[in-house]
Amino acid sequence: MTFKAHLLCAAAATAALVFAAGAQAQETEAAAPGSNVEVIRVTTQFREQSLADVPVNVAAFDAELLAALDIQDFEDLAAFTPGLIVQEQSPNNTGYSIRGITTDSGEATSETRVAVFQDGVSITRSRGSYIELFDIERVEVAKGPQPTLFGRGALIGGINIIQNKADDEFSASAEVGAGSDGQREVRGHVNFRLAEDYGLRFAVVSRERDGYIDNTLGGRALQGRDTWAARAVLSGQPNERFSFDLIANYQEDTPPGTSFKSGTFPVPGGDTDPFTAAALNSIAGFEGDRELGLERTVRGVTALATLDLNDAWTLSSITGWRDFDSVEIFDPEGSALPMVVLGEDATGEQASQEVRFSYDNGGQWTGSVGVLAFHETGTQRIPVGLNEAQIQALLAPTLAAGFGASVAQLEGLLALNGFPGVQLANPYNPFPYSVAALLGQGQLVALRDLYLEEGSNSGETTSYDIFADASYEVNDRLTLTAGLRWTYEDKTSSGYGRNIAGPNFVTFADTLILPATPGGAEVSESGEFDDFTWRFAASYALTDQINTWISYARGRRPDVISLDSSSASMFSTSPAEIVDSVEAGAFWTFGAGSVSGSIFYSEYENFQTTRFDPNQVSFVVDNAGSATQYGLELQGEYEFGDRVRAYATYAYNSATFDDTDDAGNALELAGNTFRYAPEHSASFGLNVNLAEGDWGRVSFLPSYSWQSRIYFDNDNDRFGGILTQEAYGLLNARIRFETADERYHAEIYGSNLTDEAYLIDAGNTGGSFGIPTFIAGSPLLWGARIGMDF
Repeated sequence: MTFKAHLLCAAAATAALVFAAGAQAQETEAAAPGSNVEVIRVTTQFREQSLADVPVNVAAFDAELLAALDIQDFEDLAAFTPGLIVQEQSPNNTGYSIRGITTDSGEATSETRVAVFQDGVSITRSRGSYIELFDIERVEVAKGPQPTLFGRGALIGGINIIQNKADDEFSASAEVGAGSDGQREVRGHVNFRLAEDYGLRFAVVSRERDGYIDNTLGGRALQGRDTWAARAVLSGQPNERFSFDLIANYQEDTPPGTSFKSGTFPVPGGDTDPFTAAALNSIAGFEGDRELGLERTVRGVTALATLDLNDAWTLSSITGWRDFDSVEIFDPEGSALPMVVLGEDATGEQASQEVRFSYDNGGQWTGSVGVLAFHETGTQRIPVGLNEAQIQALLAPTLAAGFGASVAQLEGLLALNGFPGVQLANPYNPFPYSVAALLGQGQLVALRDLYLEEGSNSGETTSYDIFADASYEVNDRLTLTAGLRWTYEDKTSSGYGRNIAGPNFVTFADTLILPATPGGAEVSESGEFDDFTWRFAASYALTDQINTWISYARGRRPDVISLDSSSASMFSTSPAEIVDSVEAGAFWTFGAGSVSGSIFYSEYENFQTTRFDPNQVSFVVDNAGSATQYGLELQGEYEFGDRVRAYATYAYNSATFDDTDDAGNALELAGNTFRYAPEHSASFGLNVNLAEGDWGRVSFLPSYSWQSRIYFDNDNDRFGGILTQEAYGLLNARIRFETADERYHAEIYGSNLTDEAYLIDAGNTGGSFGIPTFIAGSPLLWGARIGMDF
């Protein structure tokens, strides 16, 4: 697929007029001429550069900015990152969306579009990607196709969390907090000097909060938080040329259940309002009587090493190992009825090794070349428990169609067989016998309160990457950049579907909602794939204060082999999703501020959408054809004298499915907007120094984030268009006191101060049964923190 020439010309013509997003902050150099704003040094392209030389749209948050904006987790980060949406149902099920391109499937065989990294190691697998942001040096969000720099899974961008390393001097910090809805938090670190150029650092965080949706059926309130995480870092520099960091991470999450509240079945004595109490339950005997909620553990070890081979060449090594295991139980239809309960037992393990050579001799050429080996295994087991009588009522129209009749006609037949007055489609008073057995074989078969079946999908991937990226400084103002990556993948997908104690009595098939593999045995399919991704870019400094760039890049989401019961082989392969994108931007420093941003245009082919299909094991992949996207992103900051600093962002995004594919065939989702893709979003924050003296400083830090309407399904009109959230904004604020030596601080805070009612998701698994569920966002919360640094 190629771009029309006028699109490239238009983007180039606007390169000097738009603003490039801020890049990965590592250190700063002297202020730009005519400005007192420090120019950021960056390492986005694997080498230290001035921001002016980086033709990539990257938003960066260092420790100071993370603290100023009170960014505690990914959702807070998204509020101040143009183009980023993060939707957390639970730590086990988090959706990352960059420019409306979403990654949220938990299948072990799925592939991602938004890559998440921790110190250069991929942690992208959905059930293990959500981590606590504590003791952080900085966070970077790279937008646009990034496979050349970030590798597999960075179809439209990547998030990289850089953790604090140990140094050779003592330091420590501690902070505790408490607030409404049972909020309790503790965080801190201690850093020890082992010897000159050697240090050992420990950091920990614990965050708890009661659920904000009461469950009338008892147990813990829903949508709560219960997380703790710890980290140990050993850093050293044996000599001037060699340094290393050894990092170990551990996290546990045990929050209560997710509030999948039904929009169809009212809470007994209540309603279907997602912001009021729900009535969710499991079914007695399911998975050892586990309660609703999550138990998740994530572990990882990373080794970083850098060796200066000479004054021009540097050898870098990134070694990573990671695993996770999680068990989550949830009520997918969101009603008080013990109709359906689902579990997800997911495990994953990965190992990777990257070796990279970087070149910079101070001349016109700079660049890097490297290799990456990656191996991953994972399994997602899905146990299902069903009340057969209530499921029969839910499936009454389908059952009737199987008999060539209507529901009313079936009820008439039941009356002729001695069961007058039956309301076949009433799940509150369901018919307790199998309609199929009674009308088909004349047998009276009692339906079971708990029928069990189980499915599983497993994936094993071994991949190898070879990549190179180089820049040539034509003169003092113009730099050209090119990058190329080749990726090879050897993939095996496996799965099974079976009943636990014989066929169901509703349809008498081997399984009711999961695909039944032959004899319930596991089946497998393998495949090998390879492809190239690339980028070309040019950066040009119009003046000492205005730097511009333009880039063209190709991104790729790898081929997916998924279980498909409609296929003779029980598997289908979705072709790789491809995006071609052109982007232009600039960075402008002026006086006491800076503004940055970019415009972009992208075209997709083989756009992969996911949906839950009750005839498959969890989510399946569909090819939605072609899609087109364009937009604008801006961000900036400004200092008003010595007392006020302001931060602001804005994003415009038009992301829709095309009317036809490349062959002229009409597309099912033609004209629909990508899910999690607001057309407009904006945020604003202030750091106001209210008073200052020898005793310390009092600051006021308000922030506001807003987004226009979003859809929760790529089929925007599904269920009459109710799977949407209208425009809303969230107001947060803090008042903070710090002593003059900055050793002690105290603050009071509030989030969602206007108590805005908003949804974080809708449709969900219940939607696959025709009964969509809705998840409410967090209400007004407030609290206080005290802390010290020494």
